[in-house]
Amino acid sequence: MITSQSVGLAGTIVLLAVSAETLPAAPSLAWAAAAGVSGVAGLGFFYYALSRGTMGVVAPLAALIGAGLPVLVAIAGGEVVSALRLLGIAVALTAVVLISLPGREQAIAERRRVRLDLGELPLVVLSGLGFAGFFVFMDRATLHGETWWPLVVVRAVGLSIVAIGVGLAVARRRGVSLRERAGSVLRLDRLRTSHVSVLGLGALFVITGLGDLGGNAFFILAKHADAFSVAVVLSSLYPIVTTILAAVFLRERLRPVQMLGVALATGSVPLLR
Repeated sequence: MITSQSVGLAGTIVLLAVSAETLPAAPSLAWAAAAGVSGVAGLGFFYYALSRGTMGVVAPLAALIGAGLPVLVAIAGGEVVSALRLLGIAVALTAVVLISLPGREQAIAERRRVRLDLGELPLVVLSGLGFAGFFVFMDRATLHGETWWPLVVVRAVGLSIVAIGVGLAVARRRGVSLRERAGSVLRLDRLRTSHVSVLGLGALFVITGLGDLGGNAFFILAKHADAFSVAVVLSSLYPIVTTILAAVFLRERLRPVQMLGVALATGSVPLLR
Protein backbone atom coordinates (compact mmCIF):
# COMPACT_ATOMS: atom_id res chain seq x y z
CA MET A 1 0.00 0.00 0.00
CA ILE A 2 2.88 2.37 0.71
CA THR A 3 4.27 1.88 -2.78
CA SER A 4 0.94 2.24 -4.55
CA GLN A 5 0.03 5.31 -2.48
CA SER A 6 3.44 6.85 -3.25
CA VAL A 7 3.02 6.22 -6.97
CA GLY A 8 -0.47 7.67 -6.84
CA LEU A 9 0.74 10.78 -5.02
CA ALA A 10 3.59 11.31 -7.48
CA GLY A 11 1.23 10.88 -10.44
CA THR A 12 -1.29 13.31 -8.96
CA ILE A 13 1.39 15.95 -8.37
CA VAL A 14 2.45 15.66 -12.02
CA LEU A 15 -1.14 16.06 -13.20
CA LEU A 16 -1.62 19.01 -10.86
CA ALA A 17 1.46 20.72 -12.28
CA VAL A 18 0.30 20.13 -15.85
CA SER A 19 -3.23 21.37 -15.16
CA ALA A 20 -2.04 24.46 -13.25
CA GLU A 21 -5.18 24.22 -11.11
CA THR A 22 -5.43 27.03 -8.59
CA LEU A 23 -5.34 26.25 -4.89
CA PRO A 24 -8.94 25.86 -3.65
CA ALA A 25 -10.35 27.28 -0.43
CA ALA A 26 -9.50 25.71 2.92
CA PRO A 27 -12.88 23.93 3.31
CA SER A 28 -12.28 22.04 0.07
CA LEU A 29 -8.87 20.85 1.30
CA ALA A 30 -10.37 19.89 4.67
CA TRP A 31 -13.04 17.77 2.98
CA ALA A 32 -10.34 16.14 0.86
CA ALA A 33 -8.33 15.31 3.99
CA ALA A 34 -11.45 13.76 5.52
CA ALA A 35 -11.90 11.70 2.34
CA GLY A 36 -8.34 10.44 2.61
CA VAL A 37 -8.81 9.40 6.23
CA SER A 38 -12.16 7.77 5.48
CA GLY A 39 -10.88 5.82 2.47
CA VAL A 40 -7.84 4.39 4.25
CA ALA A 41 -9.91 3.59 7.35
CA GLY A 42 -12.49 1.80 5.24
CA LEU A 43 -9.82 -0.26 3.54
CA GLY A 44 -8.19 -1.11 6.87
CA PHE A 45 -11.47 -2.23 8.44
CA PHE A 46 -12.27 -4.21 5.28
CA TYR A 47 -9.02 -6.20 5.37
CA TYR A 48 -9.31 -6.74 9.12
CA ALA A 49 -12.90 -7.96 8.75
CA LEU A 50 -11.83 -10.34 5.98
CA SER A 51 -9.12 -11.78 8.23
CA ARG A 52 -11.68 -12.51 10.94
CA GLY A 53 -14.91 -13.17 9.04
CA THR A 54 -16.21 -14.75 5.88
CA MET A 55 -15.58 -13.09 2.54
CA GLY A 56 -18.95 -14.24 1.25
CA VAL A 57 -20.59 -11.96 3.83
CA VAL A 58 -17.98 -9.25 4.39
CA ALA A 59 -17.36 -8.19 0.78
CA PRO A 60 -21.00 -7.90 -0.41
CA LEU A 61 -22.19 -6.11 2.72
CA ALA A 62 -19.30 -3.62 2.68
CA ALA A 63 -19.86 -3.02 -1.05
CA LEU A 64 -23.58 -2.42 -0.54
CA ILE A 65 -23.01 0.10 2.28
CA GLY A 66 -20.16 1.80 0.45
CA ALA A 67 -22.18 2.31 -2.73
CA GLY A 68 -25.72 2.62 -1.37
CA LEU A 69 -25.22 5.11 1.45
CA PRO A 70 -23.79 7.92 -0.76
CA VAL A 71 -26.80 7.53 -3.06
CA LEU A 72 -29.17 7.95 -0.11
CA VAL A 73 -27.18 10.98 1.07
CA ALA A 74 -27.40 12.55 -2.39
CA ILE A 75 -31.14 12.00 -2.69
CA ALA A 76 -31.73 13.25 0.85
CA GLY A 77 -29.67 16.32 -0.04
CA GLY A 78 -32.05 17.23 -2.85
CA GLU A 79 -30.52 15.54 -5.87
CA VAL A 80 -33.29 14.79 -8.37
CA VAL A 81 -33.13 11.26 -9.78
CA SER A 82 -35.61 10.03 -12.38
CA ALA A 83 -37.56 6.80 -11.92
CA LEU A 84 -35.54 5.14 -14.70
CA ARG A 85 -32.27 6.06 -13.03
CA LEU A 86 -33.54 4.84 -9.66
CA LEU A 87 -34.24 1.49 -11.31
CA GLY A 88 -30.74 1.51 -12.80
CA ILE A 89 -29.24 2.32 -9.39
CA ALA A 90 -31.15 -0.55 -7.77
CA VAL A 91 -30.04 -2.97 -10.49
CA ALA A 92 -26.42 -1.78 -10.27
CA LEU A 93 -26.31 -2.11 -6.47
CA THR A 94 -27.68 -5.65 -6.78
CA ALA A 95 -24.96 -6.37 -9.32
CA VAL A 96 -22.27 -5.01 -6.96
CA VAL A 97 -23.39 -7.42 -4.23
CA LEU A 98 -23.56 -10.43 -6.55
CA ILE A 99 -20.19 -9.72 -8.18
CA SER A 100 -18.56 -9.28 -4.74
CA LEU A 101 -19.49 -12.82 -3.74
CA PRO A 102 -16.49 -15.20 -3.60
CA GLY A 103 -15.55 -17.41 -6.53
CA ARG A 104 -16.28 -21.10 -6.81
CA GLU A 105 -13.23 -22.47 -4.99
CA GLN A 106 -13.41 -19.95 -2.17
CA ALA A 107 -17.15 -20.50 -1.80
CA ILE A 108 -16.58 -24.23 -1.30
CA ALA A 109 -13.91 -23.53 1.32
CA GLU A 110 -16.31 -21.20 3.17
CA ARG A 111 -19.34 -23.49 3.30
CA ARG A 112 -18.49 -24.33 6.89
CA ARG A 113 -18.25 -20.63 7.78
CA VAL A 114 -21.32 -19.09 6.17
CA ARG A 115 -22.23 -17.21 9.35
CA LEU A 116 -20.66 -13.92 10.32
CA ASP A 117 -20.29 -13.53 14.07
CA LEU A 118 -22.13 -10.51 15.42
CA GLY A 119 -18.85 -9.38 16.95
CA GLU A 120 -17.41 -8.89 13.44
CA LEU A 121 -20.43 -7.03 12.09
CA PRO A 122 -19.25 -3.59 13.33
CA LEU A 123 -16.01 -4.04 11.37
CA VAL A 124 -17.96 -4.64 8.18
CA VAL A 125 -20.24 -1.67 8.82
CA LEU A 126 -17.25 0.57 9.57
CA SER A 127 -15.60 -0.62 6.36
CA GLY A 128 -18.67 0.27 4.31
CA LEU A 129 -18.99 3.61 6.09
CA GLY A 130 -15.35 4.35 5.29
CA PHE A 131 -15.88 3.69 1.58
CA ALA A 132 -19.12 5.68 1.61
CA GLY A 133 -17.45 8.54 3.46
CA PHE A 134 -14.77 8.75 0.80
CA PHE A 135 -17.38 9.34 -1.91
CA VAL A 136 -19.39 11.83 0.14
CA PHE A 137 -16.37 13.82 1.32
CA MET A 138 -14.86 13.92 -2.16
CA ASP A 139 -18.14 15.27 -3.46
CA ARG A 140 -17.87 18.12 -0.97
CA ALA A 141 -14.18 18.67 -1.72
CA THR A 142 -14.81 19.03 -5.47
CA LEU A 143 -18.05 20.98 -5.20
CA HIS A 144 -16.75 23.95 -7.21
CA GLY A 145 -15.02 22.04 -9.98
CA GLU A 146 -11.75 21.21 -8.24
CA THR A 147 -10.05 17.96 -9.24
CA TRP A 148 -6.31 17.64 -8.73
CA TRP A 149 -5.70 19.56 -5.51
CA PRO A 150 -8.23 17.44 -3.58
CA LEU A 151 -6.65 14.29 -5.02
CA VAL A 152 -3.19 15.42 -3.92
CA VAL A 153 -4.49 15.95 -0.38
CA VAL A 154 -6.24 12.56 -0.41
CA ARG A 155 -3.05 10.80 -1.51
CA ALA A 156 -0.83 12.69 0.93
CA VAL A 157 -3.14 11.94 3.87
CA GLY A 158 -3.53 8.30 2.83
CA LEU A 159 0.21 7.79 2.48
CA SER A 160 0.84 9.45 5.86
CA ILE A 161 -1.67 7.22 7.63
CA VAL A 162 -0.29 4.05 6.04
CA ALA A 163 3.28 5.07 6.87
CA ILE A 164 2.34 5.80 10.49
CA GLY A 165 0.54 2.47 10.73
CA VAL A 166 3.57 0.59 9.39
CA GLY A 167 5.85 2.49 11.75
CA LEU A 168 3.72 1.60 14.76
CA ALA A 169 3.58 -2.05 13.69
CA VAL A 170 7.35 -2.17 13.34
CA ALA A 171 7.86 -0.48 16.73
CA ARG A 172 5.60 -3.01 18.47
CA ARG A 173 7.70 -5.99 17.41
CA ARG A 174 10.39 -7.00 19.89
CA GLY A 175 13.45 -9.21 19.99
CA VAL A 176 14.75 -8.68 16.45
CA SER A 177 16.62 -6.00 14.58
CA LEU A 178 14.86 -3.03 13.02
CA ARG A 179 15.55 -4.40 9.56
CA GLU A 180 14.03 -7.78 10.42
CA ARG A 181 11.01 -6.13 12.02
CA ALA A 182 10.40 -3.98 8.98
CA GLY A 183 10.82 -6.97 6.68
CA SER A 184 8.32 -8.96 8.72
CA VAL A 185 5.71 -6.20 8.71
CA LEU A 186 6.10 -5.49 5.00
CA ARG A 187 6.22 -9.24 4.18
CA LEU A 188 9.50 -8.86 2.32
CA ASP A 189 10.23 -12.56 2.91
CA ARG A 190 7.38 -13.43 0.58
CA LEU A 191 8.78 -11.15 -2.09
CA ARG A 192 12.16 -12.88 -1.88
CA THR A 193 10.61 -16.33 -2.31
CA SER A 194 8.31 -15.27 -5.15
CA HIS A 195 9.20 -16.04 -8.75
CA VAL A 196 8.55 -12.44 -9.86
CA SER A 197 11.58 -10.29 -10.63
CA VAL A 198 12.24 -7.00 -8.89
CA LEU A 199 11.55 -5.20 -12.16
CA GLY A 200 8.26 -7.07 -12.54
CA LEU A 201 7.22 -6.21 -8.99
CA GLY A 202 8.13 -2.58 -9.55
CA ALA A 203 6.04 -2.46 -12.71
CA LEU A 204 3.14 -4.11 -10.87
CA PHE A 205 3.31 -1.53 -8.06
CA VAL A 206 3.37 1.33 -10.58
CA ILE A 207 0.38 -0.08 -12.48
CA THR A 208 -1.51 -0.59 -9.22
CA GLY A 209 -0.83 2.96 -8.03
CA LEU A 210 -1.74 4.54 -11.37
CA GLY A 211 -4.85 2.38 -11.65
CA ASP A 212 -6.02 3.47 -8.21
CA LEU A 213 -5.31 7.09 -9.11
CA GLY A 214 -7.19 6.71 -12.38
CA GLY A 215 -10.22 5.31 -10.59
CA ASN A 216 -10.38 8.28 -8.22
CA ALA A 217 -9.76 10.82 -10.98
CA PHE A 218 -12.39 9.39 -13.33
CA PHE A 219 -14.90 9.29 -10.48
CA ILE A 220 -14.42 13.04 -9.93
CA LEU A 221 -14.63 13.76 -13.66
CA ALA A 222 -17.80 11.68 -13.90
CA LYS A 223 -19.28 13.56 -10.95
CA HIS A 224 -18.54 16.86 -12.67
CA ALA A 225 -20.23 15.61 -15.84
CA ASP A 226 -23.36 14.08 -14.30
CA ALA A 227 -25.21 13.36 -11.07
CA PHE A 228 -23.19 12.36 -8.01
CA SER A 229 -25.38 9.31 -7.35
CA VAL A 230 -24.82 7.98 -10.86
CA ALA A 231 -21.05 8.53 -10.62
CA VAL A 232 -20.91 6.66 -7.30
CA VAL A 233 -22.87 3.67 -8.57
CA LEU A 234 -20.92 3.38 -11.81
CA SER A 235 -17.62 3.71 -9.90
CA SER A 236 -18.74 0.93 -7.56
CA LEU A 237 -19.04 -1.50 -10.48
CA TYR A 238 -15.24 -1.95 -10.51
CA PRO A 239 -15.53 -5.55 -9.17
CA ILE A 240 -16.83 -6.57 -12.60
CA VAL A 241 -13.41 -5.75 -14.08
CA THR A 242 -11.64 -7.71 -11.34
CA THR A 243 -13.95 -10.68 -11.87
CA ILE A 244 -13.44 -10.70 -15.64
CA LEU A 245 -9.66 -10.33 -15.34
CA ALA A 246 -9.55 -13.21 -12.85
CA ALA A 247 -11.51 -15.36 -15.28
CA VAL A 248 -9.28 -14.47 -18.24
CA PHE A 249 -5.80 -14.46 -16.68
CA LEU A 250 -6.20 -16.70 -13.61
CA ARG A 251 -8.66 -19.10 -15.23
CA GLU A 252 -11.07 -18.70 -12.32
CA ARG A 253 -14.48 -20.15 -13.05
CA LEU A 254 -17.32 -17.77 -12.40
CA ARG A 255 -20.26 -18.95 -10.37
CA PRO A 256 -23.73 -18.52 -11.90
CA VAL A 257 -24.53 -15.83 -9.32
CA GLN A 258 -21.44 -13.87 -10.40
CA MET A 259 -22.36 -14.20 -14.07
CA LEU A 260 -25.80 -12.87 -13.15
CA GLY A 261 -24.10 -9.93 -11.44
CA VAL A 262 -22.07 -9.20 -14.58
CA ALA A 263 -25.25 -9.31 -16.68
CA LEU A 264 -27.09 -6.99 -14.28
CA ALA A 265 -24.17 -4.55 -14.20
CA THR A 266 -24.15 -4.45 -18.00
CA GLY A 267 -27.90 -3.92 -18.12
CA SER A 268 -27.85 -1.16 -15.51
CA VAL A 269 -25.59 1.14 -17.54
CA PRO A 270 -28.20 2.11 -20.18
CA LEU A 271 -30.72 2.80 -17.41
CA LEU A 272 -28.30 5.27 -15.79
CA ARG A 273 -27.79 7.38 -18.91
